[in-house]
Amino acid sequence: MFKKSYFVISLWIFLGALSGLIISSFYGKTDIYIPFYHDISNVLERTSPSVVNIWTIKKWKAWQEQSNEFGFKYNRRVVKTGFFPNGSGIVIEKNLIVTNFHVISDALNQNQALIIENHLGKTVQTQILGFDLEADIAVLGIIDSIDLKPFKIRKNIDQVKVGQSVIAIGNPQGLGQSFSKGIISAINRTFQDKEGNLIQTDASVNPGNSGGALIDDKGRLLGMVNVISSTSGGNQGLNFAIPVDTVIDVFNSIVDK
Repeated sequence: MFKKSYFVISLWIFLGALSGLIISSFYGKTDIYIPFYHDISNVLERTSPSVVNIWTIKKWKAWQEQSNEFGFKYNRRVVKTGFFPNGSGIVIEKNLIVTNFHVISDALNQNQALIIENHLGKTVQTQILGFDLEADIAVLGIIDSIDLKPFKIRKNIDQVKVGQSVIAIGNPQGLGQSFSKGIISAINRTFQDKEGNLIQTDASVNPGNSGGALIDDKGRLLGMVNVISSTSGGNQGLNFAIPVDTVIDVFNSIVDK
């Protein structure tokens, strides 16, 4: 009788511990792998609402051919308006987005309107809440709510290792949200005049990915794509991201001001 009770108690303890691990893994707090939930297609579907495309509304003057009431054609100087891709952004909290400062610097200097686009193609105007020039990080606030989802943050960023699988999410060349897979090539990299240590990855990154997300294979945010080292301006496998702990520290300092 005693042995049977001992077995039942042990079984309940085991099932309770296993359930705890599974629940913790859902929230990104353990390294346990759950099939289907951590399948790459599922991870990408869950993280899509956490990355936005950033566009600028620009106006410029151009000649346009027109006709008068008698059919005579002539050229007239007109003002045109269009959307131009700037880069990408990461949803940290509800209606609050971080990106690289260099992504929005021209819009700030030229007083141009900024638009963000979510994974469903819906757009909304945004405003710059603050920035840290040295860290190359800016915080944006959206005016009207759209379908966005804050990222789950990788807590133990100091335990990230070279060789781990990562995924870059962004808006390369203004084509729309795209994903690329690679590994962590190096950590604690210093790069040119960039502040702090960066994560190096070979995940394909191109102009437009700046400000986008670098995530692990469970969908947790590792960092923000920041710079490409390339002789052509495009991907050559030398891409760098600001670690998420730095991103969060700068984000908090801007939001709390």
